[in-house]
Amino acid sequence: ENLDQLDMRPSYSALLVLPTGGGKTYVASAWLIKAALDKGKKVLWLAHRTLLLDQAAEAFQEYTYEKDHPPLSPFRYRIVSGTSNHCRPSSISPKDDLLLVSKDSVTRNVKCLDHWLVGARELYLIIDEAHHSPAKSYRNIIDHIQEMVPCVKMIGLTATPFRKELDNTGPLREIFRDDIVYQISLSELIGSGILSKPSFEDIPTHESYGEELGMRALESIQRSDLIPDDIAMQIAQNTVRNGLIVKTYLDKKEEYGQTIVFVLNVTHAQQLAAVFQKSGIVADYIVSGVRDLETGKITKKEENDEKLKAYREGKLRILISVNILTEGADLPATKTVFLARPTVSSVLMTQMVGRALRGPKAGGTLEAYIVTFVDDWGD
Repeated sequence: ENLDQLDMRPSYSALLVLPTGGGKTYVASAWLIKAALDKGKKVLWLAHRTLLLDQAAEAFQEYTYEKDHPPLSPFRYRIVSGTSNHCRPSSISPKDDLLLVSKDSVTRNVKCLDHWLVGARELYLIIDEAHHSPAKSYRNIIDHIQEMVPCVKMIGLTATPFRKELDNTGPLREIFRDDIVYQISLSELIGSGILSKPSFEDIPTHESYGEELGMRALESIQRSDLIPDDIAMQIAQNTVRNGLIVKTYLDKKEEYGQTIVFVLNVTHAQQLAAVFQKSGIVADYIVSGVRDLETGKITKKEENDEKLKAYREGKLRILISVNILTEGADLPATKTVFLARPTVSSVLMTQMVGRALRGPKAGGTLEAYIVTFVDDWGD
């Protein structure tokens, strides 16, 4: 209803805020099919990860084929990214109604959209995980589209718009001038059974780090949430700490169930996976599809997909995550998250916690466990 009311304006830019697991993608796709695609209007869905594009495409497909609504007009969609199983920007056709596009695939050549945009009086622009939108790459794309199309209707999807980003001088306010079109709290969704009820556990590791950090390293942590490489490797290779993580799971493995473990780097993931497997727990790890600086290896999307499939099918008890799964991953069987990496980012913390919060009404669990491994960082 709020979106319908907002849509009466010729153009706008607003945020749709639902907690992780609350159904942002489903809500947006269901509404866009009726409000835009069914009326022959064009939609551009922009995201920074290919996983988000695939899940958006699935949401559009699922809603289109649901039984309990009137027949919909057919529409043509295309997924555009740099991966082999998606289309290239050069294949975009003026006949496409819905484009699901990775930000990186159009950053260097935003004009590849021009022959699709030319002549359009109106465009629905969706920014998935919109807290990333203040980045220059996003701003360039948004600015170009607004120059090309007279009436741009822009909606940002996010679980984490902190108020400092939305005040009168905040970075999100500059882009989403019409504030929040709709928002619901975690507690409301937990009360309704859409999200699970979390239990929080802090596990002291009694390990000390960062006692000799210089000002530059401290600023890097505070500004960019980047742990210095030498300290990250100390954490990754600490056999006592890794053993504690695995023992914690073994002590309550029936209660914890399927668990995602968030770690700092590939070395950390490899070492933890080996300890879990040695203890008789089937575990594996996935990493973001970028070149790993330690090994030089580029993890292919297909490798991650196979491991995610095994986890969804219950063949993996433990899935260890390096710089992935914080956004958009739909893994409702997850009952527990282990926070084995330090962070100062409220956004990242919210996203990691949210991986376990898919409730019974959304195919998940009634209860969830959030287990944090707390190191001693002095000040």
